[in-house]
Amino acid sequence: RISGLEIAFRTDPGVFDGRFANLGWLQELPRPLTKLTWDNAALMSPKTAERLGGFRVEETGAGHVTEVVELKYQGRSVRAPVWILPGHPDGSVTVHLGFGRSRAGRVGDGVGFDAYALRTSAAPWFGGGLEVERTGETVPMACTQDHWTMENTAHEAASDRHLVRSATLEEYAADPHVFEHMGHEPNPGLSMHPGHPSEGRAWGMAIDMSACVGCNACVTACQSENNVPVVGKEQVGRGREMHWIRVDRYYEGPPESPETYHQPILCMHCEKAPCEVVCPVAATVHSEEGLNDMVYNRCVGTRYCSNNCPYKVRRFNFFLYQDWDTPTFKMMRNPEVTVRSRGVMEKCTYCVQRISRARIDSKNEGREIRDGEIQTACESACPAQAIVFGDVNNPESQVSKLKASPRNYGLLTELQTRPRTTYLGAVRNPNPEIPSTPTRSEAHHG
Repeated sequence: RISGLEIAFRTDPGVFDGRFANLGWLQELPRPLTKLTWDNAALMSPKTAERLGGFRVEETGAGHVTEVVELKYQGRSVRAPVWILPGHPDGSVTVHLGFGRSRAGRVGDGVGFDAYALRTSAAPWFGGGLEVERTGETVPMACTQDHWTMENTAHEAASDRHLVRSATLEEYAADPHVFEHMGHEPNPGLSMHPGHPSEGRAWGMAIDMSACVGCNACVTACQSENNVPVVGKEQVGRGREMHWIRVDRYYEGPPESPETYHQPILCMHCEKAPCEVVCPVAATVHSEEGLNDMVYNRCVGTRYCSNNCPYKVRRFNFFLYQDWDTPTFKMMRNPEVTVRSRGVMEKCTYCVQRISRARIDSKNEGREIRDGEIQTACESACPAQAIVFGDVNNPESQVSKLKASPRNYGLLTELQTRPRTTYLGAVRNPNPEIPSTPTRSEAHHG
């Protein structure tokens, strides 16, 4: 037991102050830093956790299991699971509001613990005198950070893969090709996969790592646009969430004050796609415009494609997550996107329905598709304008200009997949008078 801690009350990044607690999309949305879903927790730093004797989060087949503590503040108390967060201030505990409701509705009732029970009008956002006591109880939590991870193996140094690349403004000014030097140069003559001609239009995407703030707006926009189902806490714990986009969170530096990076990961639409060559029924095929298409009514659920995807961006309907009978759910869905049943593999399509609409409109008007006319759901929802989509064969398009930048790089290009989705390395401009950790990217999952 320890006392004299500060308690900080914060609105939740998903359900806010509780007004959105009955929305499954937001309950299942991984939080930017913790990657928790369907729960809130008492967040504390590693050193604060050590003062309590140390906590161990165990990963099981049904999710993560963490210990429960009792929070006592000004004569009030609640029980909450502990979640250790690198970079959190020592001697402080953060709790998120909006959970533990009893009349939110069928989705939001009983989710998480009620942090409002500790809050007072005298100190609505933070206060001193918090006491934390261990209870010996444990509770399962649904965290998505370890699902489909591309992190380094035990035999690889953190600098070997360079999934996230970053440099200071000073380093970038001295060597504009600093990001290229971080990665492995692919051998253009080595590939097991067939290529496809890139004539006419060729769709691609560039994501600016300097701009992305990890807000997850792209995740929810994609879920709404493409009829992606909500699966619930138990299935998320088993690694079966269906989001077509995930935002990987990486830490760099010491646990006390790390740099944090957010990286949206979606289907790369590889020009030499490893998924296509292993599908026994040609359910995943290459389009004339470079899209890696999914033909749902061909898919027989072998999951060979997911096993062969190095980016781990394919999702499988283990159960019938969709409700076919409730009339109001039918009004919620996008009629231009197929509603998938169980036993079907699915993934990002670059919002092919929006591409088709623009193609039809431009043909009817006797013109070419304009640059910027097509915006994917994730691109249109991004508040930082970190995502840009367009025709990479058009040298005047914005996406082509970004891909020509020396900051541009692809993930795992040494595998010769030739991804159409690429990234712009993060450029940081730290104040030289403030001590900081090195910014050369040796980021790792935490």
